[in-house]
Amino acid sequence: MAETSKPGGDDDDERLDDETAAAAAQPDPAPRWLVDWRRSEHRRGFYSALGDHALQFTDRGSDHLMVSFDNLSSARDDRIEREPWGYGFVAKHGWSQLGVLAFAPDWFRSDELFDALRQLAGNGFFRRFRSVTMTGTSMGGYAACAFASLVPGCRVIAFSPQSTLKEDLVPWEERFASGRRADWSGPFADAAEESAAAAQVFLVYDPTFEPDVKHAARFRHPNAIHLRTRYAGHKTALVLRRSSLLSTIVREAVNGELTASRFYAHYRQSRRLPWFLNSVADKAFTRERFGLSARMILFLRQRGQGFAAHKLRQKHIELSGFDPLSRPRAVDTTRPEHQWQGTEGDARPQ
Repeated sequence: MAETSKPGGDDDDERLDDETAAAAAQPDPAPRWLVDWRRSEHRRGFYSALGDHALQFTDRGSDHLMVSFDNLSSARDDRIEREPWGYGFVAKHGWSQLGVLAFAPDWFRSDELFDALRQLAGNGFFRRFRSVTMTGTSMGGYAACAFASLVPGCRVIAFSPQSTLKEDLVPWEERFASGRRADWSGPFADAAEESAAAAQVFLVYDPTFEPDVKHAARFRHPNAIHLRTRYAGHKTALVLRRSSLLSTIVREAVNGELTASRFYAHYRQSRRLPWFLNSVADKAFTRERFGLSARMILFLRQRGQGFAAHKLRQKHIELSGFDPLSRPRAVDTTRPEHQWQGTEGDARPQ
């Protein structure tokens, strides 16, 4: 965090040159956690710089601690006012937060960071709280699982988590070049194994996105709870936020209320949202399942979602060459997209 020098008194102010005066008039913006410290009655917390990482702790009591880890997008954000991942949400619920910030896409592979987190654990920092939840997405999801071994009995909710980038463990992984170049020879390298110490590990991923499915399959301990968010791709946290479900899912995980059945009950609510419908349609178009996309268009019109139906209809015409709302055309019933099983209700987009 950048610091602005404070003049010693009135005489110093009088000797400021124009350049210094301009800099003093436009101080660096403060991150929200620092503003909260200044405005809080307690003003408790700390910030610890660790090279390419930092620990930022805001103390809001001993009831619950949320440990959050940055994702790749955050690591590439060099704004001085950066906050830990999920800071606003955690503050809203009054939980304490330890934010693990990353300033490089190195997947938290740092001996200095390892030592700092071990020291906190050894000093009883995590035991101060009645419950602890570790969370993050993608790179942050890996870290939330990997460092769970420092807080036995914690809960983990990891969005699109990666188990490791250690080459001999995942030789098929071709993404995240900067992360694969990091040193994976040290501790906390295999999140699938380290997370065995947690009470529950919620893994939120898209079962149709093969790279993430392979990583999720490596979590074999009984505490792993697989929450499959179909059509979300690698952006499960973003999709849940756009569906107004993210806060509910995290809050229930923290409170010990989240189960697979509750999750799917929530997720079914998103089936009428534009992003979900567009994702289903894109899959249908990619596989040339024009029978399915035609049914979707009729379904949307029946549900009163005319604008969404119009957009899909235009794309359907462009890709298939026929208008699904015109007179029925002769179709080849041997093609897979026209071979429907079950009742008419079963054919509706699920």
